[in-house]
Amino acid sequence: MTAVRIDIWADIVCPWCYVGEARLRAAAEQGDVPVEMVVHAFELDPSQSEPEQVLGMLTRKYGVPLEQAQQMEDRVAGLARAEGLPYTTDRVTSNTFDAHRLIAAAAESGLGLAVREAIQRGHFAGEVDISSHASLIDAAASAGLDRDLAARVLDGEDYAAAVLADEAQARELGATGVPFTVVGGRLAIPGAVETDQYAQVIARVAAGE
Repeated sequence: MTAVRIDIWADIVCPWCYVGEARLRAAAEQGDVPVEMVVHAFELDPSQSEPEQVLGMLTRKYGVPLEQAQQMEDRVAGLARAEGLPYTTDRVTSNTFDAHRLIAAAAESGLGLAVREAIQRGHFAGEVDISSHASLIDAAASAGLDRDLAARVLDGEDYAAAVLADEAQARELGATGVPFTVVGGRLAIPGAVETDQYAQVIARVAAGE
């Protein structure tokens, strides 16, 4: 059986991407349809220049009081933990361009998804500082990427074009937010949906609907 290709655009600091990707993986694993998952770079806030505590970022970005920002975090934290994912509000969000470049480099040796997951899970567990090259190198190395290669990528500008190309493709597809998923090259799923909804779309594409 031919594998169903699943393209998903996501940012590694996006909590809804974190939850949505876990549900998508679960949907892919529970069926008998082989899938090929390709994760593309997307930056929620490409203009962010300084690291920021997540609650402070939410109050600034959405203009809400701290209490409401905490409620927003509590909601998604519950959803993440329901998927078996580590999640803490005591984390720092920052510009993700370099992290996406590193993931693109890892993809060339078949480690893109593993490195991405190590960085993403580490971020939401409060263990990986995405603004720190040293922290990114440690996370990438834990997923099997050569430390020297990771350091060379982060010290330069390599793979910037790959990240920008992913983001340009997202715009061409009409994605205004993430996660944004395309199954089989034709059925788009904006936002994070339930596991069974992902599974239904995968089955439809596999059946040729």
